[in-house]
Amino acid sequence: MAIAMAKLSEMVKADGGPPSTFEGDRDQQARFAPFWNEGSPEIEKVIPLSIEGAHGPLKARLYKNAAGHLPVTLFMHGGGFVRGSLDHCDCICRRMAAEGKLAVIATEYSLAPEHPYPAALEDIVNVLDWLFASAGDHDLDASRVSVTGGSAGATLALTSTLWRRDAGKKLPVGMALFYGGYDITNTGRESYRLFGNGQFGMSKARVEHYIHALVPEGTSPSDPYLAPLHADLRSLPPIWMGIAELDVLRDDQLEMAHRLEAAGVLVDVQRYEGLIHGFANRVRLVPRADDAIRTASRFLANLKARDI
Repeated sequence: MAIAMAKLSEMVKADGGPPSTFEGDRDQQARFAPFWNEGSPEIEKVIPLSIEGAHGPLKARLYKNAAGHLPVTLFMHGGGFVRGSLDHCDCICRRMAAEGKLAVIATEYSLAPEHPYPAALEDIVNVLDWLFASAGDHDLDASRVSVTGGSAGATLALTSTLWRRDAGKKLPVGMALFYGGYDITNTGRESYRLFGNGQFGMSKARVEHYIHALVPEGTSPSDPYLAPLHADLRSLPPIWMGIAELDVLRDDQLEMAHRLEAAGVLVDVQRYEGLIHGFANRVRLVPRADDAIRTASRFLANLKARDI
């Protein structure tokens, strides 16, 4: 992990330093993506898709490494709701699909500040509608659709499932959540005190910067589809959680795991000591990240169809 952090710091310095705008941040991330994706597994099929979101067409990709009627997971990238792309998560999606037991569809979604909350959530709800209706067109099992993602993508996986539950819509069979953010008010937890200065990448200031960009004025900080620690968590499908030790959001995630268990949800909590927020995107240099991705993929591939 330390080697990966040093490499990223070196890349940022060589690129002229940290960007000062969201557009610059996205552009820099795009320039770095080829390095982090290098060495990813070859996949039999990587098919570009276009899916109609709530705010226009969204680019997506289907990763499938075996013939047959596979279960499928919808992957949402991270990036604080302000950045991230299909290329940004390519190294993760290829590894999730590599064993040929699970297909992956990665999708973009509307980004803040141009498209503040709830635009991204509305997009993912629409994408899930499309996936349930269209899975068979791609030889995917519509009865075994799951959701997954990292950071903001993990938050979207959970909040879109909560929204669908409350709307009486069909639910995914389960979730795999890498280091999500589940509250927007309590930045006073112990993990913020320990790691909030940013020595391990994600800082308290950056979290607050992202929240400011995402959340419109007047929005309730306890909105359950924005801050799911404030939600009723009952009747959710099984959840795998990958929690990094050195993450300002760590204690949000541990509290979420506790509340899910108290609500009767089946939760598989995996703690990754010595790793940082966003570790899955550094998988090229972090072997334990590869282990985590494959563990999450197997969890999703083994989920059974739900009784509706």
